Amino acid sequence: MPSVIITGGATGIGAATVRKFASEGYSVAVLDINSESGAALAAESHQGAVQFFLTDVRDRASIETSVDQAMQQFGTLSSLFANAGIQRLASLFSLKDEDVDNIIDVNLKGTLYSVAAVAALMREARTGSIILMCSDQTFVGKEGSIVYGATKGAVAQMTKSLSVELSPLGIRINAVCPATVKTPLADKVLTEIAAKHFDGDVNAAWRAEAEGISLGRVAEPEEIAEVVFFLSQPAASFMTGALVPVDGGFTAQ
Repeated sequence: MPSVIITGGATGIGAATVRKFASEGYSVAVLDINSESGAALAAESHQGAVQFFLTDVRDRASIETSVDQAMQQFGTLSSLFANAGIQRLASLFSLKDEDVDNIIDVNLKGTLYSVAAVAALMREARTGSIILMCSDQTFVGKEGSIVYGATKGAVAQMTKSLSVELSPLGIRINAVCPATVKTPLADKVLTEIAAKHFDGDVNAAWRAEAEGISLGRVAEPEEIAEVVFFLSQPAASFMTGALVPVDGGFTAQ
């Protein structure tokens, strides 16, 4: 049975992707710090098995331990979705050092550490697909997202550089770049935006966000999961180093 590792898989896009792979019969290792949501996800009934591993992606040793445990349980690894990420809205003049460090540690270092741990296994098998979580902020800037946007730009460059190194080893690596998706993380961000620009009206903030997208709506997590799943499959066998917008036309405007 093929297996996949998904970081940040307990909620949002990660959880939707866990369910997609599990529904297709994959064994899925969920790596996350959210033990309550992760355990609940693992308890769901799917065609494939889902196992939760408490993991802090800021800690390379934590990732390596979880990857080793997942491989002992599931065996052959076919894919990684390095999805774990955080966001903290702040202007240049209100950035806190701890927020800068956390965003870089989770979004950038955590992605790199996850790829390193998994690619070492894929190198031996001479096959595998890795998908990284980027953002529409790979291509555009947004208010209050200086550090978040910088990490996503870095992950995009990481995708390209890693594709050069890993492709000769039979490992493909691509990135998805979503616009706003209806997730708990986005809801937290939009709540902050609502407080600043919409007198606390969160629904108004969500409507404004949707109106800025060509399709006139935000994405559902399942829509991103479908693209991640496609990139993991043989049907995408000639794709590597690609930054794939899944943004409802937002960056085409």
